[in-house]
Amino acid sequence: MNLTSLFFLCYVFITLCIYFITPKKFQWVILLISSVIFLFYDNLHVSTILQALVVLLPSYLLGKKIEGNSNTKQGKKLLILGIVLILAQLIYLKYTNLFIATANHINNLLHIHHQFAFVQRNSLVGISYYSLIMIGYLVDIYRGTCKAEKNIFKCALFMSYFPILTSGPFIRYDSVGKQLYEGHKLHYDTLCRGLIRILWGVFKILVISQRLGMFVDAIYGNLELYTFVFIIAAAMAFVMQLYTNFSGSIDVIMGISEIIGIKLPENFSLPFFSRTVTELWRNWHITLGAWLRDYIFYPLLKSDIMQKLAKKCKEKFGKKAAKKIPMYLSMLVMWFIIGAWHGGAYTFIIGSGLLQFFYMFLEDILRASFKKD
Repeated sequence: MNLTSLFFLCYVFITLCIYFITPKKFQWVILLISSVIFLFYDNLHVSTILQALVVLLPSYLLGKKIEGNSNTKQGKKLLILGIVLILAQLIYLKYTNLFIATANHINNLLHIHHQFAFVQRNSLVGISYYSLIMIGYLVDIYRGTCKAEKNIFKCALFMSYFPILTSGPFIRYDSVGKQLYEGHKLHYDTLCRGLIRILWGVFKILVISQRLGMFVDAIYGNLELYTFVFIIAAAMAFVMQLYTNFSGSIDVIMGISEIIGIKLPENFSLPFFSRTVTELWRNWHITLGAWLRDYIFYPLLKSDIMQKLAKKCKEKFGKKAAKKIPMYLSMLVMWFIIGAWHGGAYTFIIGSGLLQFFYMFLEDILRASFKKD
């Protein structure tokens, strides 16, 4: 469902009406039903049901097992099993054709005539979001920062809360989980704030983003007709088109949750007012950055491999290198994952991932040269 479509807005209105006339004790059931309908709308097949179960069942069953073995070797084995099961499906659905295209390209270079056929896949909406959310859920249980959910249907609601499936933000069980299951009353002030934010989001998408998109398409579709100035203007307009579309979607999502009474984490904080590339990405898609920082970057930086590397670097190159080299390698892995998460193509891996790492690497290397005396 398109977040700005009349159908979706009517769907949300009906959901809210039923939600607020339902006794508080059972309101979460309405959210679950609405989320399941949204998840499988136009995509109800045996394969898509299995896709949801491949994430839900390990998260629920292993989560309960991990809770009793938090910070132990047994708990770590169960955690790794859960992560592997969830990631294996995500990699298959998103990256199989990328691997096939790569193999075919290598065959062409080697003058091998055999070409592998591409796979037709049928993925659920939001699978990239809820897969990582549930991995974070298992990690938090292992770390002891949250308890495992004992009700499988409540666990399913946390996984599939429908407003966030298309654009985020990433949620965590310890801060949002309880809000999903608590009853809420409709309040005039939250209704007004929510509606204003929804309208602002719709305005950003339909009025700003789509108009900018028309300008960008006109320039990019006929590059030979335009001068360098117009091409640069189109490139800048594309960035604003992307931002207003994404942030507008988040505004709609935040507004819906505001009306319900659920407080979600903010996903943007004036990114274009940032002074550095690092600061820009810290203020853009904040929840994805926080997820990758807490579940990828810091664990990798503190891993035995990086600690041993830091020790060797200190012996050979000094303290500064011992700190910087493991950090850069951890950042490289994290930004590769960011690029891959955005899409199963090398354009995403390079443009949204590795290139951004390169900018931040240069920024850190050159920072000392530009410091004021």
